[in-house]
Formats: sequence, structure tokens, C-alpha cells
Amino acid sequence: MNGKVAFVVGAAIGYVLGTQAGREQYERIKDATQNAWQNPKVQEKVSAAEERVGSVIREQGAQMTDRVASVVKDRINDVTGSASKADDGSEGQGGSDDTSGSTSR
Repeated sequence: MNGKVAFVVGAAIGYVLGTQAGREQYERIKDATQNAWQNPKVQEKVSAAEERVGSVIREQGAQMTDRVASVVKDRINDVTGSASKADDGSEGQGGSDDTSGSTSR
């Protein structure tokens, strides 16, 4: 949609700059554009689009907030879980010695 609008705007600007009619044709295009923009049907569509975009942004913002909160909670649990294991001394114990090949050749 933005590509179509940009094309139309670019074509209009190119026409105005390239036309031999000059200022008079520019004023006609400007007036037609202003009249179209002020048309109540156009303004209804603009308002509807703004509402849709706003609701999508709010919804995605809420989803992103939930995701970030979940990741932060997981990271906190990872850190506090690791700290409690280190505090109780359970890591590294349990009957398994580290024999990763340092004594045998």
C-alpha cells in the first residue's frame, strides 16, 4: 500500500515539475489533493486505519511485554537455582569422581 501511495505522489511531483503548464497546473493538482484529503469518506478510512494500527500495536506490545517478563523470570530462576545448588554443596558430590583421563595414558 505504501508503495502505491509513494508511486502516485512521485508521479504527481514528476508531472508538476515536468509540465509546461507550470504554476496553474500545480495549483489544480494541489487543490484536487486537498479536496480528496478533506473528503469525509477518505477521513473515515484514515480513522479506521489509525484505529486498526493502534490496536495491533497495543496487542503486540502486550505480547512482547509478556515474552520479556517470561524470559526475565526464567533467567532469574536459572541464576537463583544455580546459587542454591552451590550453597548447599550438592554440585560435584554424589560418588562420581572426575576421572576425565588425567590419570590414565
